[in-house]
Amino acid sequence: MSAPPDRHLFGGGFPALGGGGRGVGENDCTHTHPEGAGQAAGCGREAPAPAPAGLPCQNSNNSDKPPLRYRLTKLPGENPFYTDREQKHVWDKRDEDTLQRIGIPTGAEARSAFHLRLNVAAFIQHWGRNHCLFFTVTDEDNLHPAQFARRWNNYLRRHGTWIVSFIRVLEPQRRGNPHYHLLVAVEWDTLPDAFDWSAFAECQQERRINGTTSLFRQLRLRYRTSAAPQLIAMWQLLRKVLPRYGLGRAELLPIRKGKEAISEYIGKYLEAGLTIRKHSWKGSRRVEFDRRNKIGWLACTRVFAWHSPKATTWRTRVGELGKALGVVDMDGIRRRLGPKWAYRLRESITMDSDEEWRLLITVLTRGHSEFSRL
Repeated sequence: MSAPPDRHLFGGGFPALGGGGRGVGENDCTHTHPEGAGQAAGCGREAPAPAPAGLPCQNSNNSDKPPLRYRLTKLPGENPFYTDREQKHVWDKRDEDTLQRIGIPTGAEARSAFHLRLNVAAFIQHWGRNHCLFFTVTDEDNLHPAQFARRWNNYLRRHGTWIVSFIRVLEPQRRGNPHYHLLVAVEWDTLPDAFDWSAFAECQQERRINGTTSLFRQLRLRYRTSAAPQLIAMWQLLRKVLPRYGLGRAELLPIRKGKEAISEYIGKYLEAGLTIRKHSWKGSRRVEFDRRNKIGWLACTRVFAWHSPKATTWRTRVGELGKALGVVDMDGIRRRLGPKWAYRLRESITMDSDEEWRLLITVLTRGHSEFSRL
């Protein structure tokens, strides 16, 4: 057995496949021949060269290929604006890592906003407004969302027993730091109607303008005395515990408005965050629901379709296409027309007249093999 000509390219640093992390060589021949005469066959100088190491799978987190970017086309002129393939949206390139959408939301953004608002309303209805809090965590270290999520999970595991359930939304700030908004449920009454909201707003404004003055301390004392005792205890605990996990600055407040208003409020946060896309954050969860305790209140998953005239037309005509081709599911259409049938036929399915659509079905049923080769 001769050594492969390109084995030096692997450098011997990777473990061999199927050998427990080692190739076959002289040091592996510690056993004797079954007949007791000398070394075992294939050992020593006659041993084959080590097998080439197995390369790792080229996943998104360990690929040696250049990172993928959003497929955008630069608009003409001296400006940082780009457009997508369908030329329906405009993106402002703020730096090499950040894009900000200008104008109407994309389809994915609209789905995410609807998905969030519906589940926020269900969350508040299930747990009750008096048992919900709005929790904001700001990362001061400018960590990657994956690193920040690990710190958050460590905090939840050790000190998060007071949180019954939660919804978490990731929003990138303009300076680039991750910013988290959480809607959390607790067991105790948060007394939202007794909280002095005017004193809290004036206190925050005084601190932004003049700092921690005597007026700031008076206003802080006013809203602290109106808060629930458990909420005051949580403020003190968070000031001590969160810095240990590097979670930055936090704000924990009752829910001021009802379920409809708060769902719109948090939905606006999501929409504002979704207008900004960071390449380095690709793959991070923008919205996360508590996986421990969500069965009782989750109202909508991400697997849904819009109930609109075009969506109804799409479903109806895809059914007609499948019936004409003699198939019963999407896989059958894919086998007949190829893997890109939906992309190639999307405008015809949604925009053609009934006569044009019937003619197209006739053509496709007669020449589907030619269509799949396009």
